[in-house]
Amino acid sequence: MESKLARIVKTFTFRLALVYVGLFSLSVILLFTFIYTFEMNYLQQQISDSIRMQYSYLLDEYKQSGSSGVEIRIKELIADDSEGNEIYMLVNTKYEKLAGNLTQWPASAVKESVFEKEGNWVHFELEGTRTNPKNVKVRAIMIPLSKWRYLLVGQNLQSNQRIEQTIVQTFWASLLLTLFMAFIGAIIMTRSVMRRINVINRSAYTIIHGNLSVRIPFTQGGDEFDELSSNLNEMLDKIESLLTSLGQFANNIAHDLRSPLNRIINRLDSGLRTIDDSNPARKLLEKNIHDMQELVSTFNSILKISELEANTEFRSFSTCDLHAIITNLVELYEPYAAEKDISITSSVTAPLVLFGEKNLLTQAFANLMDNAMKFTGKGGHITVSSELGDNSTSIIIADDGPGIPEEFRHKVFEKFFRLEQSRNTKGNGLGLSLVAAIARIHNITIRLSDNQPGLKIELCFPQVANA
Repeated sequence: MESKLARIVKTFTFRLALVYVGLFSLSVILLFTFIYTFEMNYLQQQISDSIRMQYSYLLDEYKQSGSSGVEIRIKELIADDSEGNEIYMLVNTKYEKLAGNLTQWPASAVKESVFEKEGNWVHFELEGTRTNPKNVKVRAIMIPLSKWRYLLVGQNLQSNQRIEQTIVQTFWASLLLTLFMAFIGAIIMTRSVMRRINVINRSAYTIIHGNLSVRIPFTQGGDEFDELSSNLNEMLDKIESLLTSLGQFANNIAHDLRSPLNRIINRLDSGLRTIDDSNPARKLLEKNIHDMQELVSTFNSILKISELEANTEFRSFSTCDLHAIITNLVELYEPYAAEKDISITSSVTAPLVLFGEKNLLTQAFANLMDNAMKFTGKGGHITVSSELGDNSTSIIIADDGPGIPEEFRHKVFEKFFRLEQSRNTKGNGLGLSLVAAIARIHNITIRLSDNQPGLKIELCFPQVANA
């Protein structure tokens, strides 16, 4: 059976919620992209300004005290830099170190842009140490102070890398949390919508199965679901009224015509007794009586179906034995079957006792046997069997006749529907409609399948029969 979560995931509401999850996640990504870009540019600008300031400070010192003054000032700046972020180096024309905290001039530094007239912005990496094995990125300026001295002033980007890492970690954590909370929100929203829709579906299911008096409940909140429920209830009121009028109209016709037909049959039957067997009019009267009896039978079936459909709360059930019902019907139909050279076998041997209305169930099985007999050809075979499930009991009637094409199986229980459009075969198309009405009262599920060849009809009772 499909899980609740699987049903939620398949719903349109959940898919729509996922669209909003995607849009919200995209907004988070765009927000963090903006924050990341702005923060990185801001830090880069701060570092550049700090490097320019330190360079200006050392340039002033060089102008005042010369190279020795710059060397002393670099030592002081390195000593004051407790975090070790600043990079200084003063070299001669041979790039020999005079002062600074680098071991050698970074000859492989990559140029970024020009600084003032003769200098350049550069970046390079310092090899890691034992305490910090990762390479450290440095941004700096390289510029000649004079023809004999070259200066490098820069800062490592360790703090920038930590901030960048923090922003990236915060981004992923926020995105995952956003997706998780949005997914939970989508499930909650979908369940809330499904709860309202399921109320409508349950009411519709009850109405489909014959109880036209059911209406869709709604709250007093006045939301769109309440408006939909109100409109559907008004539509159901109108449909019920029309169907009731139509059903009453059909019943009135059946009642009004049945009585005069019975009177005509009685008069014809009385007149028939006064006519000699050799009189040709006798056969004509007998045919007329037979046709009128079929009409009366049709009207009786219409009235019976209407009665059963109207009485959806039929509850005069008692224990009845399906085995006894089927055995009696098989015995009843065996002589007729022998005349048509048809064999009937029943494998229902044990008592199958369950709750139901015996006369109605007998009528249903008799109609199914009639259909099987009608469409099974000479030398055919009809079988009746039973299957006991964990929560149900099934009676299966199978024949080897022409069967019913799959595209018509859902229509054979409609009133007056017949596969034979010419209607030459005896019948009125109400037999299976009566079976369907009896099945609805007993909550029986009817399944039609191919018997290869022929038709297999299974009546599944929603209760386990007791032996």
